[in-house]
Amino acid sequence: MREPTVSVVIPAFRAARTIARSVESVLRQTRLPDEILIVDDGSPDDLLAALSRHVDQVTLIRKVNGGAASARNVGIERARGEWIAFLDADDYWEPLRLERQLDVLRFHPQVRMLGARWFDQVCDAPRVRSKVGEAEAQRYFDSPLRATGKDIFDIAMLIWTSTVLVHRDQMLKHRFESGLEPAEDRDMWVRLVSDCTLYLLPEPLATYVQEPGSLSRSNIDRDCGNMLRVIHRHADLLGQQGRREWEAHLYRRWAGAHLSFGDPVNALRPACKRLQYDPGSLEAWWVLFKSVAGMAPCVSKWKAARG
Repeated sequence: MREPTVSVVIPAFRAARTIARSVESVLRQTRLPDEILIVDDGSPDDLLAALSRHVDQVTLIRKVNGGAASARNVGIERARGEWIAFLDADDYWEPLRLERQLDVLRFHPQVRMLGARWFDQVCDAPRVRSKVGEAEAQRYFDSPLRATGKDIFDIAMLIWTSTVLVHRDQMLKHRFESGLEPAEDRDMWVRLVSDCTLYLLPEPLATYVQEPGSLSRSNIDRDCGNMLRVIHRHADLLGQQGRREWEAHLYRRWAGAHLSFGDPVNALRPACKRLQYDPGSLEAWWVLFKSVAGMAPCVSKWKAARG
């Protein structure tokens, strides 16, 4: 059996501090890829200097800034491999990442998309195994999946970009959609899972690094709003009950993110929406209470400013 070829696509924006670590994790693979494409998405920092040690081992593609979706699309169009592996510029792979996924294809040639579990790491703190997928391990992991209905959406939410390996034929049928960031990858995984056979490995094969500033307070509404758009786009898959469950989950996260940044005023609306979907939830009432209680000092300051 002929060995499949693999292209790695890495979009990069303001990634000069982390890009070398990402590339080196690819170069440490026990099964090396056939090409590494780094798409400079109009980054203002000096990516070329950051890649100086590896300039002969990567292909650097420059484009005007357009976001992660457009950068990945450019990489897909330039890729020559039969399989495309994605990696974000602040994350890194385990050495066996590609070998383990390509081994699966030898036994399950019908598979056209693969993912895996991963580690979480906040800045330079010790990494921990992600809890995403723990409850679903027995149901969805370690066997080929051909999902239907609500399972498509649920499975797609277990997939993280830097663990994805997908056949190029599938990617030629689909493109990441600009304007949905950072939920553009979730939207893509829903479309791919609905269109092909998937395999999720239960072992962590990459590390998701949350760098300082990667979650901006100013972007909470945009980020959660775009995820809400993804839920609505795939409402037919979810059904009415499934859509309400995912919306309730999202509004909980939306309110919680604002509260974590000390912004109860903007937490109030999603907290009310969360309660609307599940009025019997004590947690929903508690989040609403924290939002309202947190507003009192804000109101006092506003009154004092008004004289």
